[in-house]
Amino acid sequence: MIRKGSLLVLTGMLMAVTAGCGGSGEKANAGSGKSKELDVSVADASYILTGEDDGVSEKDTGVLMVNLKVKNNSDSAFTISSMDGIKLYQGEKELSPKRDVYSSDLGLEPDMPGSIGADKEKTIPAFFEVEKGETYEIGIKPRSENYEDKLKEVTLKLDTEKYADSLDLMEDPAKALTAYIETIYLDKENPDFEKHVSADKRALQEEAKSSFNDGLKSNVYNSIPAQEVDKHYTSYKSVLAEKAKLKAEPKAYANDRAVVTLEYSTVPLDDSYETMSDLQSEYKEKTNDYDSKKAQSYALEKFDAVLNSLDVQQGRDPLEIKMIKKDDKWSVDTEDYNSERIVEVFASGSR
Repeated sequence: MIRKGSLLVLTGMLMAVTAGCGGSGEKANAGSGKSKELDVSVADASYILTGEDDGVSEKDTGVLMVNLKVKNNSDSAFTISSMDGIKLYQGEKELSPKRDVYSSDLGLEPDMPGSIGADKEKTIPAFFEVEKGETYEIGIKPRSENYEDKLKEVTLKLDTEKYADSLDLMEDPAKALTAYIETIYLDKENPDFEKHVSADKRALQEEAKSSFNDGLKSNVYNSIPAQEVDKHYTSYKSVLAEKAKLKAEPKAYANDRAVVTLEYSTVPLDDSYETMSDLQSEYKEKTNDYDSKKAQSYALEKFDAVLNSLDVQQGRDPLEIKMIKKDDKWSVDTEDYNSERIVEVFASGSR
């Protein structure tokens, strides 16, 4: 007869043995796995866009970047290569990682085998095309630099549902770019500016006004008093706010960097050149006064009407704008030449 106290002790011993068996060996468990030679765990993971029409939320599949933390517990170095050292399993199916994921814009380095020294730890990125919400197993099999050593594969579970929130974040750089343009160049209220954008608003608005002044001056030849520039720029922003259209979509996204494709239509200031020139000629013919500054003033008095008469024009080509995330907010990469096109289109008034 087993007494009640003895039964409790025996049950506790069995539970401890069972728990110990579940935490060792090469079996897959929740986000980590281990063998005698190595420990592997998922440091972090998120969905990314490689720029190859990956889609965002409208597709059932996506590219998941998984950063694997690998610890070498052995006394010699080994190598892990995505060519044959990293596998993805879905039930009985064996899948290969997505290879050749490289983008200098996104800080994604070329695929290189990862060598890990004895008793060292390294984080290795792996890329998998997965079905959203599905559960997989990742297999990691190192290759010893001493080819006589036969190292075992370690597996760990990958639950893609845990990283579903990262899908929503992909839309943020596009929201940020739209808010950036509407706020700086169109004087429109967009709550996404405060939520998603990091920018010196006042400095950018002053830069935009200066660029508008350059664009307007090329249409009327002479310099324009600052007060007049303010008045005409306000009119131009009002027309853009009413007529311009923006469609921003993320093209590439990873490592807090993004490339956003911007399709747009605008009211090009360049299109006012002919009409403004005709108005100046009209003044001279009517008055027999060939004072260019007076002719310019005559034309500028009708500038609002000229702007409102202009047709909306589709942008010649979509813009590809690089964005950078810092402290949970996005900024336009002003070191990239494409950022200058934003100023040219929405401030200087080119198409």
